[in-house]
Amino acid sequence: MWWERRMLSLLFSLLLLSVVPPAHSKPELVDRIIAYVNDDIITLSELNEKTRDFVAAREQNPFLRDQDQSPETIRRQILVNLVNERLAAQEISRLQISVRDSEVDEVVESILKENRLTEEALVAQLRKEGKDMEDLRRQIRRTLEQNQLINREVRSKTVITDELVEAYYQSHLEEFQAKERWRLQDIFLPFSSGASAEDRARLHVLAQQIYDRLQQGADFALTAQRYSRGPGADQGGDLGFFSKGELDPVLEKAITKLEKGQITPAIETEVGLHIIRVTEVDMTPPKPFEEVKESIYGHLYQRELDYKYREWISSLRERSYVKIEY
Repeated sequence: MWWERRMLSLLFSLLLLSVVPPAHSKPELVDRIIAYVNDDIITLSELNEKTRDFVAAREQNPFLRDQDQSPETIRRQILVNLVNERLAAQEISRLQISVRDSEVDEVVESILKENRLTEEALVAQLRKEGKDMEDLRRQIRRTLEQNQLINREVRSKTVITDELVEAYYQSHLEEFQAKERWRLQDIFLPFSSGASAEDRARLHVLAQQIYDRLQQGADFALTAQRYSRGPGADQGGDLGFFSKGELDPVLEKAITKLEKGQITPAIETEVGLHIIRVTEVDMTPPKPFEEVKESIYGHLYQRELDYKYREWISSLRERSYVKIEY
């Protein structure tokens, strides 16, 4: 989800909500203040909402899902992020940073164009998330304000020289040498949420039947269009090219010794089953400095920007009143 859940209003944030109890029962506290950030507060309900968002995103992203973090560690990090967001919002107000309606309109138009959506389709998608266009516009405005803040306080002070770019190239030559790569087609059969052992067994039977048909000469692209629920299914399961280190290690181990045209049996990962066909095997040519210097610059610039932002937000926090009661 590319927008965050709406922040609670200040009025709501200032209240400690409680359920009106029936006779002879104790009051049940359902919200409380867990952090003070200068004159602002963060409530437990906000932390819970952000945590639910993260857990939902994590379920959809195998890279996040594989992170070995305890629930409490995740909640602590989310709370730190909430404090940082409050501090940034207060700086935006202090510096009188503002965004014009026309700038928000441009971003909305970009979202519609890039996702090939009509405004009606976007509204319908937002409604599924319990939101409307005003929620989206508020989030866009907040993001644009944050970008202006970062431009003023951090980006303008971040400089990457040509010497640094060339030094990175020389010290990471192995990244730019010729590499073997594979073009892949994939039939992906996902495990449903909460799938039982019987459900998984049935999916394995289906995968074996698909594999047997492919071994008997069935067209892989047509089979992928029919059965796959993964990326590129409409294009016959084509995933494009991958070099070593760019795939899930389980999948990479299965395909690295295959020749062009060969197909793997079903490969089980945490999220489902993959049947993969190698359609091409070749070597990427070495990349000269002139070809990659812009991408190296972008990498170094983003890394330095992240570092300077962490420094800036840390110094801002030191100058502020922050008290956490969680």
